Amino acid sequence: YTKRAEKSISAGSKYSYNENLFYAYQNEEENVFVFFDASIYTVFVTAEPLSALPDDSPVVTDGPSNAKVTLFELHSGLCSVVQLENGEFIIVDGGIKDEKAEERMYEFLKKNSTGEQPVVALWIFTHCHKDHIGLATNFVRDYKDKVCVKSFAYQFPNCEKVQVAMEDVALMKTQIDEFEENIKNAYPNALVYTLHTGQSYFYPGVEIEILWSIDDTFPYPYLSFNDTSAAFRLKFRNGKTVLYLGDCQNEVCKKIATRYGDYLKSDVMQVTHHGLIGGDKGLYEIVDPEICLWAVSEKTFSGFNERHRYQYCIGEGGSDYNAYLRDESIRKREHYHHGKTTTIEL
Repeated sequence: YTKRAEKSISAGSKYSYNENLFYAYQNEEENVFVFFDASIYTVFVTAEPLSALPDDSPVVTDGPSNAKVTLFELHSGLCSVVQLENGEFIIVDGGIKDEKAEERMYEFLKKNSTGEQPVVALWIFTHCHKDHIGLATNFVRDYKDKVCVKSFAYQFPNCEKVQVAMEDVALMKTQIDEFEENIKNAYPNALVYTLHTGQSYFYPGVEIEILWSIDDTFPYPYLSFNDTSAAFRLKFRNGKTVLYLGDCQNEVCKKIATRYGDYLKSDVMQVTHHGLIGGDKGLYEIVDPEICLWAVSEKTFSGFNERHRYQYCIGEGGSDYNAYLRDESIRKREHYHHGKTTTIEL
């Protein structure tokens, strides 16, 4: 094997040995990832068939930093866009299938593109639920001739082997198959990366640091596909940070907090699982964001949604973690949701 990447990620100030260690190795047949979790003094080893690995060399740029995040108007799901310093884009997730939302996304990319055609350097996904991959599944099919996508990054479970107590695995396999088939047909030359804990993806003006992946939970007895969600953080050249939690659930949120400690302090945080069940007050206290991104409609954010008995987003129904974020006596924060398309400059 040849070592392809080496990285240490702080475990915060809580432990005597406070470095989480990550290594990636490769031979002619497979990739092997080794990750040492300092908080539980445990080594995780993951092997997979040979595939592309991200270049672990930082991209050197100069001039003003272009640190801004856009949330799209969505009926349901999570989707946000970061424009890089070279004019290309990173897209995080894709909401539920919606032709109007697809059109809004294309018009946004076209309007803000610095070239003849919008270029997406990376489309990265937290997990495989339809409100995170649905829009993307159709977008790559419908706009393949109008938008260039260079690469995709995700790690979805093998639905032929995984067991999920509360969801239809066969249906999820169908959705994943459609997603991957559309990517292959639309962008046959695009790189497809498999997300692994400890990886860094470098682009002009930003580093994406993978903090959690299925590597850390397999073969966990999954209740839902939310249990397979990844978490990662964008670190901009100007020092600003944006933490994405996808739909990570309570136990994973606690483990992330334990693993990384005060290293997780971030300027912006995407509130996990749309502000529904799954958050952890301890994690949110560590992150202590100035800006919160809520993957919900304006109606749900305001505290009413007929689908739910409790007003989760404002902290009722036992959601003390949301109450913490929205308590202005603790800290006055900025809150944004998918009720309209909003660009946030950092």
